[in-house]
Amino acid sequence: MLRTQNPIPPSPALATAAGTKPRITESLVLDWKDLKSEPRPNGERRDAFDGPTGSLANFECHVTTLNPGEGSVPHTHDTPVPTEEAILLKAGTLEVSVNGVKKTVGAGAVIYFAPKDLTGVKNPGKVPAVYFVVSAQAAAAAAK
Repeated sequence: MLRTQNPIPPSPALATAAGTKPRITESLVLDWKDLKSEPRPNGERRDAFDGPTGSLANFECHVTTLNPGEGSVPHTHDTPVPTEEAILLKAGTLEVSVNGVKKTVGAGAVIYFAPKDLTGVKNPGKVPAVYFVVSAQAAAAAAK
């Protein structure tokens, strides 16, 4: 079944009383106008979905608007369950840092961050950078 509205409320409303997230069980299509904008000190964020699926411990997508001169603190995604992340740059410019190596990319760029790499982004441009972030955590391996 295909949903044309977000059946999952944006985080942090995803957390239940038990602290778990609802399972993403159906396909969905989200329109930009339906993604609620949350102002942040460095720009804004729009959450799309965030929760476990049939094959992933967690699957998350959000859109970040990063104001000129703003950036993220370098970090890894080497959590107890490693997270892989992809960034799809819709508009603007990003300076991407992976393990101290920097590269500047423009609209249309695709970026992949492996779990153990030290990564960060900065907007060196004069206009906001808008990018989609998609991250996934694999489900724990079955006990043998």
